Amino acid sequence: MYTPPPVPSHRNRTVAIVIVVIIAVAAVAGVYFIGGFGSSKKQPWLFDGAYGTYSGETSSATVTFNFTIRVQVINFNSTAVDTLSYYILKYGTHSDTNQSTQWHQLNSSGGIEFNQPSGYTLSRTYGETRYVSGYTYDCTAYEYTKGRTTLTAYVSNSIDFPVEFTYSAPALGTPLDLPLVQTNIGGL
Repeated sequence: MYTPPPVPSHRNRTVAIVIVVIIAVAAVAGVYFIGGFGSSKKQPWLFDGAYGTYSGETSSATVTFNFTIRVQVINFNSTAVDTLSYYILKYGTHSDTNQSTQWHQLNSSGGIEFNQPSGYTLSRTYGETRYVSGYTYDCTAYEYTKGRTTLTAYVSNSIDFPVEFTYSAPALGTPLDLPLVQTNIGGL
C-alpha cells in the first residue's frame, strides 16, 4: 500500500525558505563585495585578506533566525579576483553553514564583470543615507526583485563597498537586515 510522504511542517518550510534566501544574499554579497561597478581605479578593498562581515536576525512565526555572512578576497591578479564566501545560519538549536569560492573576471576598465543574482531582476536604483554601526554612509541602493521577494544592496558611494543588505519576503515576519559589522578595510 502506498503511503504518501509527510507534509512538511510550517517550520520546515520556513527554514527551507530562509536557507534559499541566505544563498541568494551570499551570492549578491560576493558580487557587490568585489563589484567595482566598472570603475577604472583600483578599489581600496582590493587586497589579499580584505573582508566584510555582515550579521542580522529575523523571525517567522515561532522561529528566530540569526545569520552571519563573510566575504573575503583570497587572491587576485591583473585579470580576476578570487573570493571566499561563507555563512552561518542559526535557528532554534540548529545551525547550517556553507562556503564557496569563486573567481570573478575583471573587465577592461578594471572593474568586475557583474552578474545579477539568478532569477532576480534589478527593479530600481536610488540614493539613500544609511546608518550602520554608528557611521553614516551616502549609498546607492540596488534593489532586486523576484516575485514578492526583494533583495537590496546598499553600496557606499565613497568607497564602492556594500555596507548593508536587506531581504524581505512574505515568509519572513520582518525583513532580514544584514549590516556590515566587521571589516579590515580602511575608510569603513
